[in-house]
Amino acid sequence: MQYQTRPACLTFPVEHTTGLPRADQFYESDEIPPPSHYHNPPIATPGHGNTHGSGYMKLRPRLIESTAVAGFFILGVFLRIAHLEREAVEHFDEGIYASVLWYDGQFSEPYPARHLFAPPLMSAMMEGASWIPGLARYAPFLPSALLGSATILAMWLLARSWFGKPAGIFIAAVVAMSDFHILYSRMALTDIACLFWIVASVGLGTLAVSRQCVRTAAVAGFVCGLAWWTKYTGWLPLAIVCSGSGLWWILQGRKSITIMRFAAILATIIVVAATTFAPWWWQLQDVGGYQAIDENHASYVTGWSSWTKNLARQLGVQFLFDGFTGQLSLGLGLGIAGLLRWTSGRSTWNAVAGSSNSDMTLTLPPVTLIFRFTAAAMALSVISIRIKTPLMLICIAIGGLSGIYLWPVLQRAWQRRKLNDLSPMSPGALPLSATDLECAPTIDPTLGFCTTLTWFVGMLVSTPMYSPFSRLFFPLLAAIWLAAAGGVAWWLESNLSVARRLVGTGETAPKRTWGQQLVSTMLAAAFVSSFIRFDENRAVEFLTREELYSTSLFADRRSIILATDDIANACVRDATHDDVPRDTESSNIDLNNISPEALRVAAEQSDKAKSENTDGQESPTLSPDERSRVKMIVYVYGEPALLFHLSQTGVIASPVSHLNLRGPGDAPPAIPTFLVFGPNAKRTPRFWEELMQRSDHLRSVSTVKYVPSQVTLRDLFDAKWLNEHSEAIVQTLEVHRVE
Repeated sequence: MQYQTRPACLTFPVEHTTGLPRADQFYESDEIPPPSHYHNPPIATPGHGNTHGSGYMKLRPRLIESTAVAGFFILGVFLRIAHLEREAVEHFDEGIYASVLWYDGQFSEPYPARHLFAPPLMSAMMEGASWIPGLARYAPFLPSALLGSATILAMWLLARSWFGKPAGIFIAAVVAMSDFHILYSRMALTDIACLFWIVASVGLGTLAVSRQCVRTAAVAGFVCGLAWWTKYTGWLPLAIVCSGSGLWWILQGRKSITIMRFAAILATIIVVAATTFAPWWWQLQDVGGYQAIDENHASYVTGWSSWTKNLARQLGVQFLFDGFTGQLSLGLGLGIAGLLRWTSGRSTWNAVAGSSNSDMTLTLPPVTLIFRFTAAAMALSVISIRIKTPLMLICIAIGGLSGIYLWPVLQRAWQRRKLNDLSPMSPGALPLSATDLECAPTIDPTLGFCTTLTWFVGMLVSTPMYSPFSRLFFPLLAAIWLAAAGGVAWWLESNLSVARRLVGTGETAPKRTWGQQLVSTMLAAAFVSSFIRFDENRAVEFLTREELYSTSLFADRRSIILATDDIANACVRDATHDDVPRDTESSNIDLNNISPEALRVAAEQSDKAKSENTDGQESPTLSPDERSRVKMIVYVYGEPALLFHLSQTGVIASPVSHLNLRGPGDAPPAIPTFLVFGPNAKRTPRFWEELMQRSDHLRSVSTVKYVPSQVTLRDLFDAKWLNEHSEAIVQTLEVHRVE
């Protein structure tokens, strides 16, 4: 029967292997007739033509997506709040931000130099959380936990709009179960909250460009302002949106939006963001202005000379904190995304030569596709045991960015969604279904591709130019997540596109080349080798259960709280002249040749002396009320986290940035005065020189040991140095009395 010509809105371009198709490339002359073995094939448009089983067809993919996203979100929330009682403020920056919970009320002014570390929004959120009944203990951690959980949904919406529903499901799984993201979501730092605002602002910014909407641009600018109020790098959305959308406009966008309209949208984002941040910028004028912030940040810039070293250290930390949950997320994300795309790919897959109209119902794609998706999902999780999740994501991200550009199937899917076009994607291929279009991106994938590319490249170049604090990796990690999600969506769509062409044309799949066979063999070998290793004698052994399910989550960080109680007790006993041992002997540390080993030996000698003096007797722990009755003051040098906990022990504690607590010739303090310092102070420039100069007026009272978390240790010491000095996992806090 003669093939009926489709309306112009249902025409489509001839498939190209390279290049990005544009909206103006759709011409009626490009229409491709159906294959010869079709007998009056129906065009399955929404609400027309063949719709057998359409209710089930529409319900199930939506149910899969909603269930998966809800499940990953609930799991992500659980992983971020479970065992929150094990958390404690122990990182230097945590102590700075959480100081709002005690210092501001006690001294009626902000913590010294807090403005140099971050704007006040994070501290304000902590203070607000402390007003919630029963949650004061967790107030420092709630903002990060809540906004970290919200980041799951923000990344899902962003990837879904840029690259389609499968990308959204994949990234929801990856973010929800990311060990690194979970770890920081349980800390009182600004990075997780800032990342949420950055993702939200970038998403709104690209939406504003896509819709040419100034109102949406204003909202994007306001959210960027919130990111700026959270962290001084919160202006990043401006750079990401301007560079990404600028590249998009050069490549393609100029065909759909004028330069004036485009510039107006970007200008709106910038102006609103700057206006939102302006009140804090104005307050900074009283403390040196923004120039003081720039000078402080410049001290962390290491430049190109350390780029490779810093990148290696950043990746090393990523590998260290990677665990079972992150590895599992890759398989779950790809598996469920593949299931969604497979169930959404309903078409006339049974329309082979000789079929009748009654046989040509909308059926699922070949089962071999879901087997392939499942096998790939398993391979991702298993191979990640060997090469680690971050490296696997980087590989997928690079491959995904390349694939999206070279074979733009996502771009074509978006075009067809705009035109409601269900016609075949290539000559002789099967037509699409309504659920195929529902899985397509809602924003031009080229805009998403350009934004992700500039985001990834920009962060890859700039991040290693700073001191390698692990938390600085988050903006780059977000770009990797998005690129990997786009890569997964592109791979799934490409497989369906090829399957439609093979079934539609009646062709058989080409035989695998020797190159494909080699790659398959290598992947199989990598899969198997992920479960084995070689011991010191080169003998093969299987990974243990503990190694397979290893995780860095839920570690107990309360060691500093116990140490704080010991310090408070030691100061009270010394101030009340209780018969307690005193470190009266001078240390055997050569002040001209200080090393961690010398400090460790001195600490061991001090512990031994105290043990001999106490005859094994431990002093009782005092209550905060008992401590508050003792007149004394404790100064803490360079340990704001310790100060946070000391403020809750009943003693009067205050920060100090020098050791001049008693000048030459001055009388000893009338009130017992103590000085406490720890690992952060010992790394401060010129601290040891000043300590040596003031040592005649300092008497050692106690040395308290504690075990910092891995995050804190990695920010204090180089990973290689830590591996060579395992004793460094135990740090000391020294207590001295000013006399």
